[in-house]
Amino acid sequence: MIVRDFAFHADMPDDMRYLRRPDGVQRFIEKDMIFLLPERLKDFRKDLYHVCRINSSDSALYGPLFQVRCVIADGAAVEGFEGPCDVFPFYEKVARNKRHYRDYYVLFLFRHQADYRKYRRLCREPERCRDI
Repeated sequence: MIVRDFAFHADMPDDMRYLRRPDGVQRFIEKDMIFLLPERLKDFRKDLYHVCRINSSDSALYGPLFQVRCVIADGAAVEGFEGPCDVFPFYEKVARNKRHYRDYYVLFLFRHQADYRKYRRLCREPERCRDI
C-alpha cells in the first residue's frame, strides 16, 4: 500500500479498540465510529486517519480522507455507542461510489521518520509497523 503525501504508515496495535453506533443507526463512517487509543499513544491522536483507494480499483495508491475520531481509553463509556470492539482486522466497505463500494482503512500516517520511529517504539510490535 502506498499512501499519497505520507512517507510512513502503520497499522493499529492489537490493544486498540473502537466503539460503533448500534446497527440500524448508520450514518457516515466518521460519525459512526470512535477509536479508543491506549494511553501510551495519546500523542498520536492526530496521526490516525481513514484512508481509501484512489484512482482505480486496480491501484495500490491510497489517500487520507479525514482524521479519525478518537478518545483516550480510560474506561469511560460514550453515550450512543456500543463496544469496545477489537480493531483487527479493520476494514470497511461503507459507501458506494457509482457501482463500486469504496474501501476504507484506518492507519497511522507519519510524514517524518522520527515520529514513525517513536510510534514503533511505543507500539512494541515492529513487525506490524511497515515502512513504504
